[in-house]
Amino acid sequence: MAHSASYRCVYVDLSAFHTLYKNQKVGRKAYAPALLLRVIFYAYYKGITSSRRIAESCTTDLKFMALSTGKRPHFTTIADFVSGHPEAINEVFHKVLMICCQSGLVGKEHFAIDGCKLPSDASKQWSGTHKDLQKKSKKLRQSAQKIIDNHLINDNTKNSNNGDQDRRRQTVETLLKNADKIDAFLQESTPRKSTGKSNREIQSNITDNDSAKMTTSKGTLQGYNCQTVSDEKRQVIIATVCFGVGPDQTLLKPMIKKIKENLGKDALNHETLLTADTGYSSEINMEYLYQEKINAVIPDTQFRQRDPLFKDSETVQKHKAHRQKTRKDKRKGKLGYSSDKFTLNREAKCCVCPNGHEMMYHGDHFIINNKRYLRFKSYLKNCRACPLQKDCMKNPLKEHGRQVSFAVESESNTNYLDLMKAKIDSEQGKQQYSKRMWTIEPVFANITSNKGINKLSLRSKAKVTCQWTLCCIMHNIEKLWRYRNLAQI
Repeated sequence: MAHSASYRCVYVDLSAFHTLYKNQKVGRKAYAPALLLRVIFYAYYKGITSSRRIAESCTTDLKFMALSTGKRPHFTTIADFVSGHPEAINEVFHKVLMICCQSGLVGKEHFAIDGCKLPSDASKQWSGTHKDLQKKSKKLRQSAQKIIDNHLINDNTKNSNNGDQDRRRQTVETLLKNADKIDAFLQESTPRKSTGKSNREIQSNITDNDSAKMTTSKGTLQGYNCQTVSDEKRQVIIATVCFGVGPDQTLLKPMIKKIKENLGKDALNHETLLTADTGYSSEINMEYLYQEKINAVIPDTQFRQRDPLFKDSETVQKHKAHRQKTRKDKRKGKLGYSSDKFTLNREAKCCVCPNGHEMMYHGDHFIINNKRYLRFKSYLKNCRACPLQKDCMKNPLKEHGRQVSFAVESESNTNYLDLMKAKIDSEQGKQQYSKRMWTIEPVFANITSNKGINKLSLRSKAKVTCQWTLCCIMHNIEKLWRYRNLAQI
């Protein structure tokens, strides 16, 4: 990588690729990995991810021709190189990151974690639970049989012709082929389970079972969650992995592990700040951060409502009203009365509802998120005649009255979410969390908006991670070029 005419070159060791080539004596000589990397990085810089378009550019574009030294690699060669070298590409990412650290572009004072959900080369229509896929296979076979029955009825009529018969035959073959494809997938695979506490079955995908169906602000897509960690100083990417999981809660620990692998075990010390958005907030994650002594600021989902600047903002209220209209939840944001509207006497283990009725005590053995809770339930007759029923209860009154729980207070029962709430509500916590926006969001904006790489063109987690890692390497190389005059190497 030559930064300028007066700036000395910095070379990246590509020996990890050389061990994969063993055709010095037999077969056609392979293309040099440096040549292919130059072409791919420049193509990604121009927003071109299609291997066919990259191969075509090597024959028509002068800049690509100069980078490829006049050679014309086939598109299959480019595609295999992008998807077939996960360890070598990860090693290149690490070496470029070390160059960024030596250049003084990584401050190691603040890291921000976030995920960018991108569609992949997987069909959303071929997703579903195993039960849904079985129904789809059955429906396809029924449709094929219906066409065959209609054909047999109309076989000897004057209206039948060879063109209609061929079209029906092709339709039946396609339907049966798709049904066989579903049946083969169901026999070979096992149901996918959620990584959360519910452990429920989530939708599988026949075209790419590593991917996941995820709901974003731009609609529902079938793809991957590209988890990325950026440094605040120059927005250099320090870690990245793609996951076929929509929620971010279960991905905090793997990304912290990845940070330590790339920058060392001491990368996250008490002086280094780690920020993430509300999607990573959970009792388990907060406990992990406190036990590992990681200085992190991760707000809960209600932290904006506790801030007067946002609570009284007209813009926030309009956005909240718009979100409630577009939600699938028919309750339109109805949550019922919170526990702070109930009067609790811990010593007497007595609770009084907002309408003044005493509630039944159910015990203090209820465990939620590894924490013990007191639980009370209202008498059914009191809730039926209560004028506050519609506002108090989240669901319609059926078999039992309103229930409410309170955390058991004890020295050994530490609520790590409450500790993080106190931290984010402080002035220092708000100031630290405000750094997250300009640390990680420009990274996704540069790759997806500026470069136009808003889709992953591969399948399977390993191949998609290779492609996204190449995009991140391109981003870091661009940082080296942009700040070449400030670099310290």
